[in-house]
Amino acid sequence: MLLIPAHNEELLLGAALDALHGLDYPRDAYRVLVIADNCTDRTAEIARAHGAAVLERFDTVRIGKGYALETALQALLCEPGDDPQARRLRALSDFDAVVILDADTVVSPNLLTVFAAGLAAGHKAMQARYDVLNAGESWRSRLMTCALALAHLVKPLGRERLGLSDGLKGNGMAFAREVVERVPWSGESITEDIEYTLRLCRAGYRVALTPGATVWAQMPTTGAQAVSQRKRWEGGRYRLLVTVAPHLLREGLQRRSRILLDRALELIIPPFAEMFAVPVALFCVCALAAALFGWRSAGWLAWGWAAVLGLQAGYLAGGLWVARVPARVAAAILRAPLYILWKFGVYAVMAVRGSAGGWKRTERRKL
Repeated sequence: MLLIPAHNEELLLGAALDALHGLDYPRDAYRVLVIADNCTDRTAEIARAHGAAVLERFDTVRIGKGYALETALQALLCEPGDDPQARRLRALSDFDAVVILDADTVVSPNLLTVFAAGLAAGHKAMQARYDVLNAGESWRSRLMTCALALAHLVKPLGRERLGLSDGLKGNGMAFAREVVERVPWSGESITEDIEYTLRLCRAGYRVALTPGATVWAQMPTTGAQAVSQRKRWEGGRYRLLVTVAPHLLREGLQRRSRILLDRALELIIPPFAEMFAVPVALFCVCALAAALFGWRSAGWLAWGWAAVLGLQAGYLAGGLWVARVPARVAAAILRAPLYILWKFGVYAVMAVRGSAGGWKRTERRKL
C-alpha cells in the first residue's frame, strides 16, 4: 500500500502518480491511496483521474501531514463501522506493507523491488535515500543537495555498517504491517518522522537504510520558502532536544541499548552548520588574541581549532565523494558562510518571535 498525504497538491500530484505507474513491480501487487487533507483545490479529482484511491479528510483542528497519515492508517487497520468512506477503504486493507511518499515526489523505478527485498531479508522498517529533485535550480537547492548527501546517505551508511538505526525522513519510508499495527502512527507532532523513529527503536525495531532506492522531492529555492521550512524543522528539533533527548539518553544507558544511545546523540549533536560555525568563531578569537596580545597559549589554541576545521573539511569532501555529488553542485559549499549567517538570523527571529508553532506546507513549483 502506497500512502500519499496531499494538501492542495494539484500542481505536482499528477506527475508523482504518473511516476508510480513506471515502477518495476507488478501493477496488481500494490495500490495507491491519496489522503486529500483539507484540500480546496482539485487534488482529489486529479488523484482519482490517475487511478488512485482517495480518502478525503476535513478537520480544521487536527491539521497536518501527521494527522492525515494517522487517519488513513486507522481507517485501513480498523473495522469500517458506518462510515461510507471507511467501508470503501476496506477493500484496500489486505496489505502486507505500507510505503509513505510525499505528493511532490519522484521515485526510482526499483523502489518497491528494493523494499520487497528488504522485507524478505527481515527488515521491518526501511528508509530509501531521500534526495533533491531540483538540485540545479538555485544555490540554495544545490547547497541542500550537499547537506542531504551527508545527512541522508553518508551518516546512515555508517550507522548501517554498525547495526544502528537510520532515522526516518518523512518521505520514502516503508513499514511491514506488523509495525504500524504494533506502533500506531501519531500526528501530534510537527516532527512526526523523528518521533516515530524513536517509538520504533523503543519497541525494538531498527530502521534500515536502503540506498539502492531513491526518492526525490523539491527543496526551497527562495529565502521565504526556506525560512518557513527551517522554522518548522529547527523548532521541532530543538523541542525534542529539550524534552526528549535527556530521557532517551538515560533510557539508552539503563537498557544498554546502542540504538537508543545513538538516537539520543543524534538529537544532541548540532547540525553541521553549527558544528562548523563554532570552531570558526573560536579560531578567529584565538588568532586575534595571539596577534593583539602575543598570548602563546591563544596561538596554540588557534592552531588546534584550525586542525578541527581541517578535519571537518576532510569529512565534507569525503562525504560528497561517497555520495557522488557532482562538482558543479558541490561548488555551492562556497556559499555555506552566507547560509550559516542566514540560518543564525532565523534562529534570532525564532528566539524573539517564537518558532513556527505548527505544520505549514512548503510552497511547490512546477519544474
